[in-house]
Amino acid sequence: MSAQTGEVSARGLFYTLVALLVLGGASLALRFAHIGSFTFLTALGIAVVQAVLSGLFFMELVTEKPTVRFAFATGLALFALMLSLVVADVITRAIPPLQNPPGTAARYHG
Repeated sequence: MSAQTGEVSARGLFYTLVALLVLGGASLALRFAHIGSFTFLTALGIAVVQAVLSGLFFMELVTEKPTVRFAFATGLALFALMLSLVVADVITRAIPPLQNPPGTAARYHG
């Protein structure tokens, strides 16, 4: 980020692109690694870092006004709230008893 103009420099964008490509390659390489229960957490961590880099530098949230950053953070908070409500709904649902679909009952040809 240039101190005089308040803009993200081409060099900074290039380094961000290289970092995103390296993280993407690491994600692909870890796809074939057997690291047990840490597979999901590692993939999620890489995805979060990629999202933060994309938001800060490619969306230029670093140089935006505080109101724009606040609006973006509010959107993320609402998304997290909705996602948590969906997860809570799915977790707390009772499993309905399975019944045969209509028209599949055994027929008597007597």
